[in-house]
Amino acid sequence: MQRSFRLTRILVSTLLALSAVFYCVSKTCVNSWNISLSMEEDQLSQEIAKKEQTVEELQNEVNTLQEKGRLLGMLDNQVSDNENNIYVMDD
Repeated sequence: MQRSFRLTRILVSTLLALSAVFYCVSKTCVNSWNISLSMEEDQLSQEIAKKEQTVEELQNEVNTLQEKGRLLGMLDNQVSDNENNIYVMDD
């Protein structure tokens, strides 16, 4: 009976030690994975912000180019329009 109790105590102690080691290793792995995912998220957020800014600038440029006077001004009077809004390119 004494030997069985001692063997059980050793098994429980070993299981407890293995559980503690497994917990420490898994916690370290999960923390490092969390850090790498956080860095990737930051990088993607910066990339998204840059692309949103580029899209906004392009939308502003399109809106500016849609104005008739602005477009004709860029062509340095090489294009003229008549009363029917027909544009004629001068040679």
